[in-house]
Amino acid sequence: DISSAEVEEAIQNVRTPGSSTRWAVLGYEGSSSKIKVVETGDGPLEDLADELSDGKIHYAYWRAVDTQAPKFVYICWVGDGVPTTRKGLVNTHGHIIGQKVIKHFHVQVNARNSDDLDEAGIMKQIRSAAGSSYDSGDSRGIVVEK
Repeated sequence: DISSAEVEEAIQNVRTPGSSTRWAVLGYEGSSSKIKVVETGDGPLEDLADELSDGKIHYAYWRAVDTQAPKFVYICWVGDGVPTTRKGLVNTHGHIIGQKVIKHFHVQVNARNSDDLDEAGIMKQIRSAAGSSYDSGDSRGIVVEK
């Protein structure tokens, strides 16, 4: 079971303009395939990352606010310590949760550890996805040293 009123409310709070909720972390109830809200928060991406466990699978939704318009990021977390037998869930559940529960996101990040959740790198992905990547590269995508 991937949806519940609690899950839908947490996702909607992240999406709602003016809401103080910037992120929500979803996870499984015990060893079942039922999705629950693990935590929500109003802090930065670092706070969200603190809620992700090495031995668990989590699905997170984050509102990036240092862009002109809010941008949303779907994080599919499979901690390094997740047993191989559980990792298979992500192939099907991750896609379904992204499409049927979270629905609206600009970038998906597949992460295994905190190094994969570099805010600057994610913001660069958001700018690239939005078609506004004005970095120090030339028209062929070659980085020009300054």
